[in-house]
Amino acid sequence: MALTKKNIIVGAARVYLGPSTSDSASLGSSKPALVAGTKYSTTMALADGSTNTGVGTLVTNWRETGYTTNGLQVATNPSWSDVEVDQLLDSAKIFKDGMTLEVSTTFAEATLENLLVAWGQASTSLSSAAPFEKEAVLQGGSLGEAPLERGLVAIGNAPEQAPNVYGERVYNLYRVLSVEAASFTNSRSEATTIPVTFRALPADTGDYGTIRDRSNVS
Repeated sequence: MALTKKNIIVGAARVYLGPSTSDSASLGSSKPALVAGTKYSTTMALADGSTNTGVGTLVTNWRETGYTTNGLQVATNPSWSDVEVDQLLDSAKIFKDGMTLEVSTTFAEATLENLLVAWGQASTSLSSAAPFEKEAVLQGGSLGEAPLERGLVAIGNAPEQAPNVYGERVYNLYRVLSVEAASFTNSRSEATTIPVTFRALPADTGDYGTIRDRSNVS
């Protein structure tokens, strides 16, 4: 493979979260369709269900989380076991016996909506307490309660599709859950940010989701 700077990627990603639902089978499919020639960030910006301007089938309840810091980290963590045999000093075979995938970022916009995401709560616990006011209920949950699942889409840069013009890389994870401890600080000298780590779970097909590089967008 020849050396080419086109494959060097820099730049931040935009993060979108889908509606929470108890139907995990619908999390991967209930998103706006990819449209040839149209940036997916353009499609997602219109995914509020209010209008259709020819960019495909729009789906309600997808929300951009806003500004982020520290980038978007996608980490896989496979685990392997060894089969040791008498005739070798090493293992004769290894096999995969576990797998996890996590996505983490830091919300720079410390809204109540983003707080609820980090705490693994549904947006239905956010209400208008009075004009110009919002209130979030800090839920304790109940014994045996299942964690809340959402769909996740992240859009970043892909290798260049033309000189100094990046393509678009779209991450779509079907099922993500915020199950890590989350904390934030109100500080005199620093902005309040919300670190969040999502644990991804596979769909019934065994797939976590997809990553697609798009070079036909403008």
